[in-house]
Amino acid sequence: MRHAETHLKLHQLFNERQFDDMDAYVGEQYAYIDHARGITMHSLDEFKDWMREWTTAFSDAHVLGESFVEGENVSVAYFHGRGENDGPMGSLPATRRQMDIPFCETLRYDQQGRVIGGEVYYDQLGILTQLGHIESSKLTGTA
Repeated sequence: MRHAETHLKLHQLFNERQFDDMDAYVGEQYAYIDHARGITMHSLDEFKDWMREWTTAFSDAHVLGESFVEGENVSVAYFHGRGENDGPMGSLPATRRQMDIPFCETLRYDQQGRVIGGEVYYDQLGILTQLGHIESSKLTGTA
C-alpha cells in the first residue's frame, strides 16, 4: 500500500469513527503533534483520545476533499475538516455553528510502511471565530 493510500484509509477510519481499526496501520512507536494547540501525543492511545475530543465537539466531523503528496517515508494531506459544534470543546460550550477549516497533515512511516508519527497544522483562531467564541470584528477593529 502506498503512503497516500494509507493516509486516505486513516481518514476514512476517522470519518467512520473506527479508531481502533487504525492499530493495523501504526508502528510500535508513535508520536503526533497538534501545532495549533501546542500539544504532542506520545502514543496511539493518546492520539485516539485526541480524535475523540474532536468528535465530542463535532459529532458529525468529517475529513473532506483530500489531496496527497508522498515521498519515500512521508505523506502530506491537504483537506477540510467540517462539522457542527454540537458538544463541548474543552471548556467552551457547544454553539451549534459549523466549522469548515483547511488542514495540512503530515505522516511519517517506518520501513514496513506503518505510521510512526505525524503532525497537523490548522487555523485554531478561525475555528473559534466560526463558532462564535471570538468576534471577528474585535480582530479587525471594526464595530
